[in-house]
Amino acid sequence: MIKLFHFKLCPFSRRARVSLLELRVEHLLIDEKVWDRRREFLSINPAGTLPVIIDDDEDITVINIYAITEFLEEKFCFNHLQESLIPGEYGERAEIRRLVDWFDIKFYKDVSGVILRELIDKYYIKDQAISTSPNMDSIRIAQENLTYHFNYLNHLVSSRKWIAGDKFSQADIAAASHISCLDYLNKINWDKWEEVRNWYARIKSRLSFSDILSDKLPGFQPPIHYSDPDF
Repeated sequence: MIKLFHFKLCPFSRRARVSLLELRVEHLLIDEKVWDRRREFLSINPAGTLPVIIDDDEDITVINIYAITEFLEEKFCFNHLQESLIPGEYGERAEIRRLVDWFDIKFYKDVSGVILRELIDKYYIKDQAISTSPNMDSIRIAQENLTYHFNYLNHLVSSRKWIAGDKFSQADIAAASHISCLDYLNKINWDKWEEVRNWYARIKSRLSFSDILSDKLPGFQPPIHYSDPDF
């Protein structure tokens, strides 16, 4: 059994969850609020970051979304037990990894990480010495940055079947994981992005993503369209 330590509105946790579901790997979810600095969790991952998986069958702990996705790829796809989520030849796999980096690093820094920090992280911070009021200027700038990123994403999905090419891949999972967190917070104007919306509708229709779309976070109510694949 694989145990996944995650947080519902963490894009990296979501990517791990969708990957496990796409690969049909049985797993147990353990909710972890990293702000609590729980001693038991820090003994597993001193960095206090998510996601983390523990593979009880092999007594292996894997920390960091990059290590986790590569671990799952090697364990479940190397011998063709499941269809690869990093498919193709060397160049195609390199393109997938490039775009995963785009969303997990650049998009997160410019957009999703900022909005999640201001609206989610600060909500859970209990240290009275730290301001827990959202910085609305930071949120505004992040939403302006989203236009640049969605223009690029629109180009990708308009010229390819999936983000990185002809096959569904970790690039699609990474992008959708970040976007789904923003959509939960109702921070995307879908009327402006028809091609991106059509791509995201296909993601939302996948069985692996239905688990994500059923999430509810106390204190935060998603918009009506959030879980609707035909929004």
